[in-house]
Amino acid sequence: MLIPKYWAQYKQRFELRETPNKPSKQATIKRYGWSDISQSEALSHAKARVDDAHKRWQAGEDILRRERREEYNASNGIPIREQIISEHFFPNSDFLISKTSNNSLSKKSSNTHLIVTRNSYGAQVANVDNIAIIDVDAIDLFAQLYPEDYANFGMEWFWKDALSSKVFDSDSSDYYLKLWARNDSKRSSMKPQVIGFIIASIVIASVITWLGLSWIWLIAFMVVIMSYLWQQASKKEKAIKQENKQKMITMVESINPYMTDLLNKRVASHTNEQFRLYKTPAGFRIIATHDIISPSDSVVEEWFAYFHADANYVRLCQSQQCFRARLSAKPWRMNEVENNNLARDIPAKDFWFAEDSGIDETDAQHRKELAARQQWIADYDNYAKNYRACHYVESIVGKEVANNSKPQASIEDFVHWHDSACQVNKGLEMA
Repeated sequence: MLIPKYWAQYKQRFELRETPNKPSKQATIKRYGWSDISQSEALSHAKARVDDAHKRWQAGEDILRRERREEYNASNGIPIREQIISEHFFPNSDFLISKTSNNSLSKKSSNTHLIVTRNSYGAQVANVDNIAIIDVDAIDLFAQLYPEDYANFGMEWFWKDALSSKVFDSDSSDYYLKLWARNDSKRSSMKPQVIGFIIASIVIASVITWLGLSWIWLIAFMVVIMSYLWQQASKKEKAIKQENKQKMITMVESINPYMTDLLNKRVASHTNEQFRLYKTPAGFRIIATHDIISPSDSVVEEWFAYFHADANYVRLCQSQQCFRARLSAKPWRMNEVENNNLARDIPAKDFWFAEDSGIDETDAQHRKELAARQQWIADYDNYAKNYRACHYVESIVGKEVANNSKPQASIEDFVHWHDSACQVNKGLEMA
């Protein structure tokens, strides 16, 4: 797994003097550095990367001046930049070895290595090296089930907006429907058209008046007609809304059996496989429990494609050589954020490691944000106890596994740990 323990960032300003052929120019180059050995090694690495970028800049290359923070670092060559909270080792036996970032422990007896990190928005995340976890977003399943609706009504925008803040279930259909109506011109109200017709009728009546014709009865007739049309428009709009709400509920409820059917078909044709299915706020989580496996294995690539795994998740797993699972709530889904008891964004996203690195700690604003970060984490972790990250649905087992195979102890231990960390079996709100 590519999850360094130590991080640093370093920046330096350079100037290229004017020559007869080229004008002078300046550049401030910032780079991150990382290490599993020490903070000073991480800082040395950052300086070396700045030096390398400087040489390429001097040679005329158009370089990236300031390295940016990205949540999914699949293509920029930078490992997962997340604070390590703890490490665990699951041997293929009946005991568990673990350590925190403050302790040291030999890894020789470990079959499965797990690192818990805090991600860019503050949630705790499990990173495991050889137990396959597949993250599936409902939006990707919806595109498979309802391709016409997905294409015609801008559903990618809709689901991303809806699923960013609401749990994906039929109880939230009113919320989804409101969002859909905002982006769906085919289901827009008839009332604006009726209003326009009324205005046009008034103009016509004014012309009649100007010509000295009898218009009182005409106006009375038009008012009656417009009232009737308005009532009909309201009834039609109400009927369309109810029809769309039922369709929305049907769409949402169809996702669960679709995923279960995919799993059943998979184990029917691959009888040596076994999976645990979990419901997440925005989709599903699948854990393969029949054997340990590397993220680079061709079977994993096959699973990702077959189950329509989230594309960003797939790239990150393959790039960082680990599987990931969020253990705690997304802050913006928590009631405490809505009630302003907790800020939506974690402070010091870009320099959380500054307290241990070569960054100038005399910056009062940095020190203030680092202190605010620690307080935010304490509050978040306390509030997050009131939410679960997912809930267990069922296990789907192939015949060969059911008849002949005994689960590896490391997988059993990890699943037990995962379910406990995610508070799977507690009757809590998902977030």
